[in-house]
Amino acid sequence: MKILQLSFKNINSLRGEHHVDFTQSPFIQNNLFAITGPTGSGKTSLLDAISLALFNQVPRLGKLSTTEVIKKGAILTRNQTDAYAQVTYSCESGIFASRWEISTARTGNLRDYEMRIISLKEDKTLDLKKSEVPNHNEKLIGLNYEQFIKSVVLAQGEFAKFLQVNKKDRGALLEKITGTGIYRQLGQLAYRKYGELEKQIQNQKEKINTFSEQLISDEVFKHKKKEAAEKRNLKKRIAKKIDDLKEQIRIKEQSQAILKNLVETENKLNEHNLKLENFNKEKGLALKKHLALQATVTEINEEKNLSVRLGDITKKIDSNQNSIQQNQKEWQENQNLFQLKFKLNSTASDFENHLQQYKQHIRNLESNRQKTLNDFKSLVNQITFNLEPLSILLKTKNPQLTKAETVDIFRKNQVELKALEQKFSFDTINDLDHEDRQITLRLNKIRQAELNYLRFLDIQKDIKQKQEEKLTKEKSIASSPQTITIAKKEIEKLELQLDNEEKEEKIAFLQKKLSHYREELQTGEPCPLCGSLDHPFANHTPLQKTEKNLIASLKEKIKHHQLQLTKQQAEFKAANENLEAIHNTIQTKQKELNAERQKFEELFSKDINQIRANDLKNSVKLLEERREELKKYTLIKQQQKGLKKAIEDLNSLAKLLDNGRAIKKQIEQQFNGENFENEIEQAEKQYYKLNQELFQLKSTQESLKKEQDVLSIKHKNLVSVLIPQLSKLGYKSVETAREDLLNHSEFKEYQERQENLKRAILTLETSLTDLRNQNKKLEANTSVLSLDELKKSLEEHQHTMHLNDESLNELNHVLKNQTTFIEKIEELQAEIKAQTKINKRWKIMRDLIGDATGNKFNDYAQDLTLSQLLILANKRLTHLTDRYKMDKPLSQEDDSLIAIDQHMGGQRRSIKTLSGGETFLMSLALALALSDLASHKVEINSLFIDEGFGTLDPETLDQTLDTLELLQAKSNKMIGIISHVTSLKERISTQIQINQNGQGYSSLKIIG
Repeated sequence: MKILQLSFKNINSLRGEHHVDFTQSPFIQNNLFAITGPTGSGKTSLLDAISLALFNQVPRLGKLSTTEVIKKGAILTRNQTDAYAQVTYSCESGIFASRWEISTARTGNLRDYEMRIISLKEDKTLDLKKSEVPNHNEKLIGLNYEQFIKSVVLAQGEFAKFLQVNKKDRGALLEKITGTGIYRQLGQLAYRKYGELEKQIQNQKEKINTFSEQLISDEVFKHKKKEAAEKRNLKKRIAKKIDDLKEQIRIKEQSQAILKNLVETENKLNEHNLKLENFNKEKGLALKKHLALQATVTEINEEKNLSVRLGDITKKIDSNQNSIQQNQKEWQENQNLFQLKFKLNSTASDFENHLQQYKQHIRNLESNRQKTLNDFKSLVNQITFNLEPLSILLKTKNPQLTKAETVDIFRKNQVELKALEQKFSFDTINDLDHEDRQITLRLNKIRQAELNYLRFLDIQKDIKQKQEEKLTKEKSIASSPQTITIAKKEIEKLELQLDNEEKEEKIAFLQKKLSHYREELQTGEPCPLCGSLDHPFANHTPLQKTEKNLIASLKEKIKHHQLQLTKQQAEFKAANENLEAIHNTIQTKQKELNAERQKFEELFSKDINQIRANDLKNSVKLLEERREELKKYTLIKQQQKGLKKAIEDLNSLAKLLDNGRAIKKQIEQQFNGENFENEIEQAEKQYYKLNQELFQLKSTQESLKKEQDVLSIKHKNLVSVLIPQLSKLGYKSVETAREDLLNHSEFKEYQERQENLKRAILTLETSLTDLRNQNKKLEANTSVLSLDELKKSLEEHQHTMHLNDESLNELNHVLKNQTTFIEKIEELQAEIKAQTKINKRWKIMRDLIGDATGNKFNDYAQDLTLSQLLILANKRLTHLTDRYKMDKPLSQEDDSLIAIDQHMGGQRRSIKTLSGGETFLMSLALALALSDLASHKVEINSLFIDEGFGTLDPETLDQTLDTLELLQAKSNKMIGIISHVTSLKERISTQIQINQNGQGYSSLKIIG
């Protein structure tokens, strides 16, 4: 996997968009580059952008969400509304671009972040949810987030600690660096799992004890079983007695119910007999008369229907006659309408043909009138459009007035055109547009020349100002070197004085320390220190000239002078840099001036004399005047064309107006109305409708009269046949007989009531006989005891049954519990036996790797990991130095890692005794080894090395950089070194520089 490009916007302090293309110059020439900048400028933000684009995580914050971005104020640059990070990388599957982005909605709230992967080979975005992007990147690259960070970003700070800590802390640090905390978790899991399984067995044993405590003895169990059997036999006997009593009670109750029913049935039978007698008195005669007329009922009903139909037909004939009279009235009104409005006689024999000819004639006139009107409106629009620029208002009712006004303007324009042609000879120009363009080009060229000439003068002025500024600066710093030299001498003088004072203070301290020797010296005896026989200071201690406050004062003065010197040197350096910048600016301006002069002379060689004579304004004025008059001339020419066309159109408009008025007069002579089509259509429809309606009414009237005659004859014949039959029954007329006929529903009702009463009486008599028979049968089986005595006996037996059931249920519960508890105990014992076999495996696992802290297995795994890591690190270390190898400490050695000094015969020494530079080399070797370890199955062609280069001396730094260059050359890796060390900037030419401004933002610059 190799990173090809990095693009990002508004990430941490790096405001704005930035793009780093590792496939282009200067990275293509040198794959070893430095990422430089002051502390806090945002160097590691480049690494944040890479991990964010690939995995939505950054090393210092972990996995990110919109809430985390808001809460921690991270990633998104302060006061910015959107951000993105995109990494383009190559891998075995191809070239892909992974992108992370976030933005602000119109409400001011952050939207949720988005992620996507683009396959650059196929030029398409992969169909993935944002949550699936990190996992897909892991699949493409072959490394998860933790492996990627350890393989691509190497931080020496962690390894510098790792080299010197004791075994316990080293294990924890190695676990953190390598991400092998899983071994600790496995050890803890094995310990907890065995404990949980043993707890399960203990819980099962406790349940067995609980069940055992509730068991009864075998003797008690047998006694309870026997007692339950006796209770069950007693229950059967009592149940049989209860059933017998219930049956006796049922028979008693049924006998009483039958007796009661007998009385009720006899009462109902008497009641129905009375009802039948009353019905025969009230409705019997009417029902008898109706039945007597049943032989003639059909003829009576037919006579009635004929009478009704004759009455209906008579009414219809009268109504139809009224409709005929109304139709004739409306027909007369329609005739008058044709006469007055359309000048037509609707009574004429050829009216219909004449009507069609009349409609066609009027329609032709309307069509001609409409065509004339459309032509008129079209011409009005055209004339209005042509006259609108001249502010001439068209008078549509009298176009001749508008024509006179238009002709007047046309003549005035002709006069103005002649004047312009005489003054400017415009009539001799074939292409007026071309002439206008030529004037415009000439004007632009003159104005551009003037602007360029002014710019030329401005550059000269700027050069002069910069030269004056340079001279002033040179004068201001002329005395600075001498001032700096004096300050240095003053500091040297003070340092010499301080050195003398400190030496005297030491001597005084020694003298004070030997004071007790001085007090023991005797005159004439040798001094035990110097051997002198003379002891002048034996009784008089020399004065101490040096005082601590004097030394402190000198140190303060030196510090003050050094600060002043540093300030003067910085000001002198800044002034020199400023002078150099001014000098460069002057040279740049001079080049710009020469270029402008050459360009000016090439473009405006013909106009130089005119420009220098400052005669441009007059030329511009004359050209602008000619251009304006040319525009005016062109406009008038265009107006004249429009006016000429308008005059012709006005003549045509007058003719159309006269023609339209003539057609309108013809229509008004033959039609007296508003809307011809609607009114003629309505009149014509009414005419045909009335004729059709009259024909139908007359036909209907004739049919009705014929039907009336037929029905009258039929009615007369029926009455002559029916009267003799009715006379035999005592009726003198058909109407009298019809009055005694019941209607069908009334007849049915009377008949049904009579039959229902007879049927009910028969049913009651049958029921009465059955009830008497049933009562005789029950009397033979009825108990001698009363119903109350039977019920009391039943209650007593049921109470005895209840007491027996309670006792039996209690016994059954005890017996069932005994059986259940024994089964439960057997099940639990079987489970314990099976679980014990399983626990045996987990006990072995716990004994081997398990403990509460997880240290047992973790220490074993970390020891193996450390051995493998040291093997890989020593391979890398051979390229950095041939002096040292790393090894684990022996039992009698210091807990920190051991450096084997091969220049000293393989001497083993603690890494704590190494210098800062040597420690850095060790940590760098370990960091490279971890990268090898984390990516042993994946080829990683991009490395970023962070921290630690500031501890190296120049020689070791060169050697380290040589090793990194060799590593880069052999593996074709792209290696980025993150540091603020100045010598790195001088050694590595290709750099990504991060610079801060005063507002807390940073900018990115690539140099090579």
